[in-house]
Amino acid sequence: MSKLNHLKKEWKAVFSCMGCGDCGYAIRPAVGRYLTCPVKEVKGAEGFEIDFARGRMNVLKSILKGQIPLSRELAEWAYQCSECGNCTEVCHMSQNPYIILPTSNWIDHVKVWEALRKDLIEAGFAPLDRHENLIDYMRDSKMKNPYGEDKTKKIEWTEEFPEIRERGEFMFFGGCTIPLRQVDTLKNMMKILNAAGIKIAISKDEWCCGSIGLRIGDGNSVIDMAKHNVEEIRKTEAKIVFTACAGCYRTLKKDYPELLEEDLPFEVKHITEILIDMLNKNKIPFKAEESETLKVTYHDPCHLGRHMNLYEIPREVISKIPGIEFIEMKRNRKNAWCCGAGGGVKSQFADLAVEISKERIMEAIESGANVLTTSCPFCIGNLKDAYEEMSPEIQQKIKLIDIIDLLASKI
Repeated sequence: MSKLNHLKKEWKAVFSCMGCGDCGYAIRPAVGRYLTCPVKEVKGAEGFEIDFARGRMNVLKSILKGQIPLSRELAEWAYQCSECGNCTEVCHMSQNPYIILPTSNWIDHVKVWEALRKDLIEAGFAPLDRHENLIDYMRDSKMKNPYGEDKTKKIEWTEEFPEIRERGEFMFFGGCTIPLRQVDTLKNMMKILNAAGIKIAISKDEWCCGSIGLRIGDGNSVIDMAKHNVEEIRKTEAKIVFTACAGCYRTLKKDYPELLEEDLPFEVKHITEILIDMLNKNKIPFKAEESETLKVTYHDPCHLGRHMNLYEIPREVISKIPGIEFIEMKRNRKNAWCCGAGGGVKSQFADLAVEISKERIMEAIESGANVLTTSCPFCIGNLKDAYEEMSPEIQQKIKLIDIIDLLASKI
């Protein structure tokens, strides 16, 4: 039996679950709540109680009581959760903004799930096969990213932009997914910044932020990454560091100070916070407005929304782009449906992640929008994988695009 060093610290949260079931069955149209757990819904009739938070909490209670031992089989179950945090949004909640129940602060589900994963890793039952590969890649001195690519590939895109500096008050943290899988979005970001007359610096020895390691539960391997990245940022003399990745944003802004037990010597922002500042100052020269109006809806990335409470700024950015009619999906902001890619689900259970994304795409189509945008490369990647598996009839109804690409198309 493992010592359960991490899960024991969360015992109050675990035993605070009173088994009401809102995390699996809550439907409250008056507040925009239409169910909660994407894993439970995708599994449908094949699913079980332990596929959503109430059942998961019951399993954790049994683990803490010594009735269920940690095992590889348990690990396979534990990682079938995207850690979207939607369960926390309904747990002990009154659903009335004027009535705040103290008990609503008792359970941080993502923190609880990660505590179990840490114990599984320390007991030797995790990481799972694909997760272990990702961790090995991130530790490899020639890679330092979860994609197994040579780390020099992350900065190849900068060769087209000699105006990028090695030092400056304004630094861009690229992360891994965009420079290695969605490089055109980076080029469009530079199109916007150049049009606005904004100069940026980057580090040529940036490592993975470590987000996937933290979500998997391997926090120890991330500490060195955090120390290295903070030191690299110091070298650029940056006062503001921004990223276009929701996972990097959460990791740098929230996790790094906790891991390093100190405040960062720079401010961390998301790309949408940079874009709205430029838009408000009229720094972006839009081309003449086209006659056709795009109907656009926005998907809230979990790491940006529920994890970091950044909901309104991306919407403000969209609303300021000419030729766009903004439409909300039925489930949005705190009630938004997860894309399914987070928490290590995409890498180990790719089919599960894609099926969750298919549901989100259908919801976007039902909204009446013909463009689905978001501000997370991980969401974009998984949504596109789902999109490619859907019928041509569905594909014709909607287009997927990063918010950066959407804005860049108008200048």
